[in-house]
Amino acid sequence: MLQTKLMSYMNDKKLSHAQYYTYEARTKNVEWLHRTIELLHQQPELSAYEDTEESFTNETIEVAKKLLELIDTKQPNSQDISELYHLLKFYKGVRNYDWDHICSYVEKWHWATNIWDSFAGMLELDVWKTPKFNLYSISTVLIAEGKFIRQSSSVGSYGHLCLQLEPKPDNKNIQIIWQINDERTITSDYIPVIFEGIIDGIFDYFHKSNIALAAMKIIINNGSYHEVDSREIDYRIAANIALRNALKNAELSPLKFL
Repeated sequence: MLQTKLMSYMNDKKLSHAQYYTYEARTKNVEWLHRTIELLHQQPELSAYEDTEESFTNETIEVAKKLLELIDTKQPNSQDISELYHLLKFYKGVRNYDWDHICSYVEKWHWATNIWDSFAGMLELDVWKTPKFNLYSISTVLIAEGKFIRQSSSVGSYGHLCLQLEPKPDNKNIQIIWQINDERTITSDYIPVIFEGIIDGIFDYFHKSNIALAAMKIIINNGSYHEVDSREIDYRIAANIALRNALKNAELSPLKFL
C-alpha cells in the first residue's frame, strides 16, 4: 500500500511541478535571476549573512550565470542540473542569502528532472563525490526526534518527525528512506523538504566538524503534522534538528575500507 500511495503521489507531483520547468515557463519567469546578478554587482553587502565577513559575491554570480545558462537551454542536460544542485547544496547556509535562494530554485528543478521519475520512497546519494574527504559512519543505530513548533495567534509553525539512523557498511552511499504509510501521520506532500532538510543537515555537520558522514541509512518512520500550522519550512527545520539530535553523542568510525 505504501508503494502504491507513493507512486500515485510521485505522478501527481511530477505533473504539477513539471509545468514550472518547461522551457517556456523557465524563460518567462527568469527576471528574478537577472535582478539577483545585477544587485550582486551593485550592492553585494545586501546578500551577506550578518555574522560573516566574506560575502562570496563572485562565486554567487558565477552559479547564477550557470543557472541562467541552463534556463536558457531548451533541453538542458539533467546531469548538469544535478551537478549544479550538488554544488549549491554543499555551500548552502555558509555563503550568502542569494546563494540559498538560487539553491531553493535548483532543488525543485532537480526533483522535477532527476528524482520524480524513479522515486519510490528512497534516495541513494553519493554525497562525497571526490576522494579528498575522510569519510566516517555511525557505529550503532541512532534514534532521534526533531520538533519545530511555534504557537502564534496569527500564523504558527508545526514540524515534527522521527528518524532512525543505521550503519550501512556495504558501500559509502547514504540512503534516505520514507517509511510512513499513513497520511494522518505526516502527509507525503512534505517528503521533498524533509529529504532536503536531512541533506542540509549532513552538509551542516561537515562544515561545523569537518567530518564527512557516509555509509548509513536514514529512515523517517514517524512524526505528526498540524492541518493549519504545518508548512514546508517547518519540516525542513524539524528534519535538520532531528539529524542534529541523532548525531549529538554519536560514536563515529572512519571508513578505512574505502
